Amino acid sequence: MEHIAKQETAFVGIETGKLLLKTVLLSGGQVLCKVVENDQAGYRWLRSWLQRNDVPVMGLRVCMRLDAPFSEAPALGLAAMGILVCDAQGAPLLQFVHKCGLDEEAGHRAVVLAHYCAAARPDPWTPPSPAYLELRLWLRRLQAIQQVRKQEVTLLDEHLRNGQQALHQLLRQQIRCLDAQIVAHEALIMEHVRRHPGMPKPPELAGSRRNIARYAFGHGVSSGR
Repeated sequence: MEHIAKQETAFVGIETGKLLLKTVLLSGGQVLCKVVENDQAGYRWLRSWLQRNDVPVMGLRVCMRLDAPFSEAPALGLAAMGILVCDAQGAPLLQFVHKCGLDEEAGHRAVVLAHYCAAARPDPWTPPSPAYLELRLWLRRLQAIQQVRKQEVTLLDEHLRNGQQALHQLLRQQIRCLDAQIVAHEALIMEHVRRHPGMPKPPELAGSRRNIARYAFGHGVSSGR
């Protein structure tokens, strides 16, 4: 039996911000706008708004700039609802923007993304695996501890120059504790990479300690997303 391709009649563009998502819906010749909060409650409210406008969310194509700040969480949240999140960026989007007589910055606007979505029908984005997301969290936590250690070392030298021996000794103890946490985090990260040898390399890995990066890069971790 032949399968009939789904007739797409609605398209969405989303401009992401730290606190808000600006959404434009193209449906039935109408252009509808909605602003929701960039959190789980906002994603659910957006789904309800689409449904109230007779737009099924399952299989709905939504264009976002996944290279934009604060885009990862809404992309994951909407994809979990069955929405086809599409990563709108690169040469195809730029060509579309120029064809419309707009400047490059227009490619970040929700209304332009919605029209690009309708015109180009870009391929859906594949969300990263839970193991990949967990690794990114571990790496970000490691970087946060390393940053705190760097700040403490700066204060350590300052206390030493000022003859503040008690504070100097206290910071030395705290730095030793931070060093122990860093070693523990590195061991956990390396073990996680070992359990998932085919996992893509997250960008945070490049800025991690050399032994982690050397281990991950040297054990066949692919570079694709």
